[in-house]
Amino acid sequence: MRAIRVIAAAFAFLVLSWALASAYDEAVVGQAERAAEKFRADLTLIEKELLLPTITDAQLTDYRGKLEDIRAGSQVGALSLVEPVSEVNQQITLLGPAPTSGKTEAPAVAAQREALTKVLNRIQGAKSQLELVAVTAEQLASRASALQRNLFLTRIFEGGRSVLNPRLWLDTGLGIGRLAAGLAALYSNWWADVSRSANFAGLALIPVFVLVFTGVYLAIRGRLQRWITRQFVTNRTPDDIGRLWRVIRAQIATFAVLLIFFLPVWLALDISGFMTPRFEMVFMPLIDVVFVTAIYWVIARRVASPGQPQWRIVDLDEAAAARLPVLVGLTAFVAVTARSFGTVADGLYLPVSYTVGQSALSAIAILALLSFTLLTVRNQQGLAEKTPGRRLYFGWARSFVPLIWLLITGGALALLTGYVALANYIAQQLFETAILVTVLYLLHHLTDAAVTASFDPQSGFGRFLRQITGLGERGMERLGIVFRTIVDLLLLMAGLPLLFILWTVTWIDFRNLFNTAVFGFKIGNFTLSPSTVFMVLLVIVGGIIITNLLVRWLDRRILAQTRLDRGVQDSLRKGASYAGYVAAAGMGLSAAGLDFSNIAIIAGALGVGIGFGLQSIVNNFISGLILLAERPIRVGDWVVLDAGQGLVKRINVRSTEIETFESCSIIVPNLMLITGVVKNWTHGDTIGQFMVAVTVDLASDADLVRKLLLETARQHPKVMTFPEPGVTLARIAATGLDFELRGSVADIFDGGAVASDIRFSLLTQFREKAITIPQPLAVMQAAQK
Repeated sequence: MRAIRVIAAAFAFLVLSWALASAYDEAVVGQAERAAEKFRADLTLIEKELLLPTITDAQLTDYRGKLEDIRAGSQVGALSLVEPVSEVNQQITLLGPAPTSGKTEAPAVAAQREALTKVLNRIQGAKSQLELVAVTAEQLASRASALQRNLFLTRIFEGGRSVLNPRLWLDTGLGIGRLAAGLAALYSNWWADVSRSANFAGLALIPVFVLVFTGVYLAIRGRLQRWITRQFVTNRTPDDIGRLWRVIRAQIATFAVLLIFFLPVWLALDISGFMTPRFEMVFMPLIDVVFVTAIYWVIARRVASPGQPQWRIVDLDEAAAARLPVLVGLTAFVAVTARSFGTVADGLYLPVSYTVGQSALSAIAILALLSFTLLTVRNQQGLAEKTPGRRLYFGWARSFVPLIWLLITGGALALLTGYVALANYIAQQLFETAILVTVLYLLHHLTDAAVTASFDPQSGFGRFLRQITGLGERGMERLGIVFRTIVDLLLLMAGLPLLFILWTVTWIDFRNLFNTAVFGFKIGNFTLSPSTVFMVLLVIVGGIIITNLLVRWLDRRILAQTRLDRGVQDSLRKGASYAGYVAAAGMGLSAAGLDFSNIAIIAGALGVGIGFGLQSIVNNFISGLILLAERPIRVGDWVVLDAGQGLVKRINVRSTEIETFESCSIIVPNLMLITGVVKNWTHGDTIGQFMVAVTVDLASDADLVRKLLLETARQHPKVMTFPEPGVTLARIAATGLDFELRGSVADIFDGGAVASDIRFSLLTQFREKAITIPQPLAVMQAAQK
């Protein structure tokens, strides 16, 4: 018996040892421990660097990126240890509960429990270290973000000499001299280095690379142009998609041409040994100046199309169209040149006075050019050759002109008061924002034009899409909606971050600025301050505005293009609105610092509110949700209530609005529509019936009358063939024969008009067939007298 217990214990030890070996990977735990140690060392170094008073904006940006990498890496490492912890816990569970005091367990099991406990402690220790690293990295990232924001605001709002101060321009002139001397010294040192070590024969690669790249570009361009011509071009008259695609195509071609020229030069200089770090410091800004200036100039030229009014997409006359590309190109050249010279000046360690003067010069030039551009666009006669079917773009930009003038005025005042950095910042970002919005707007409308062209089976683009997709007209319509929606979302997700990057302002910056400026007081764990209230209102109002814009976009861009029932569309709109409002309220209260983890408190407060008189409001609100979900009554339905009958105009949170046929509005609480009796003429479908009653003389041919009634009903285009119309002889009275014609229409609202048309037609046919309608006895007696 003892031998059996020993064998069983040994077998259990082997099984548990195998389970321990498979419970975790030693390499994974070791890698996590080493990663945690490395992350802690990096965090310690970054924390010391953040304390230095000489830290720069570029260093802060680099540190924020490193901290984000550390945080992400530590979180991934901690997640990788979740499964090993679970597996070791399972193995400990298999051993059974630990013995209580005074009791012992088998030595093998005790040894196994101790080994598993050590392993678990080690894994949990590594996991805790990584989680601590993630928290520390997040805290340091917040500190770096605050430092960068403060550094940015300090630099922007730093006062100095006004542009009216001659001392500013004297220092600028001296700085220009130092810049020229620094560039000359840089060239001299560079030439002294490369003349001894560079391979001059490698410069022969420049024409070779240029020829190769040019040949590849021309071959691809030729094939692509022939394919586009074969697939899309049906005539030479520019349409919307052709004019918009011409602008985008010009940007792609310009970028390709510049790349063909500069990339071979850069490769040849780098291979030959001419591309030293000091030379690259001057060469790369030069490339930046040429690229940005050329691309922006091409955008403006293609948009204005001077000398080619048939391609113009803005409402400009010929004079304004000729000036606009020049002004935009000059503005781009000044903006990028100033930025490039600033980079070179930093590399040459020029005095700050030169940088200030250079910023003042660029701000003056950009603000002046922007002013001339606004005046050029405004003071012109417009495009005389525009036709009713031609679409012109950027008309909405007129509403932003006052804001642009306000920013230009603010920049001018900043120059006069000595805030040169602020003025240069406004000028630079204003121009960059205009270009970014222009490009995004062009892409947006190019998408619309492509979708519109895809709907036309006679257009080249429409035929091409039908060939490659094999879809019918309904399928093409749905594909267009999906494509349009995806592109709009992509442009939105790309455009908003780019705008935030341009202006380097987020709502977090405003929150921190206001929190430091306004003193708040605490009520328990909640801090209440005017800034908190303002922040809550700002977030809620902003959320409501964004929700309304998204609902409007959903209605115009998606629902309006579908064939969904009006009630379904209204339910989707209302559901999206309610979800957006709830999200806005939640974000606003979260921004105030409220903790929603304790749902019981909220539920209790809600229950007290309902108990004190909110039952009716809550009942109507829930009834409104039921109406939107089950849709027993939808927008557009014809309903009959005790209060009257009419069409459902809208279903709100508390009540439903019904418009009677006399243009009177009936406001009905939603609870009455759920619990009361409602007659809905269009609940299942919109099919309706009509009835035309006709009385003819007793001597009339009943079969002929029946035939005329049926033929008249069948000839009406709105009368349904199934169920087919029918005629019944309702009564044989002393006054005549009473016939009733009954039929169906697809839309119940057409029933009255169809019945009227049939009556008019019957009157004409009865006269032609000599079928008389008997008159009442009183009328006959009056006629005899």
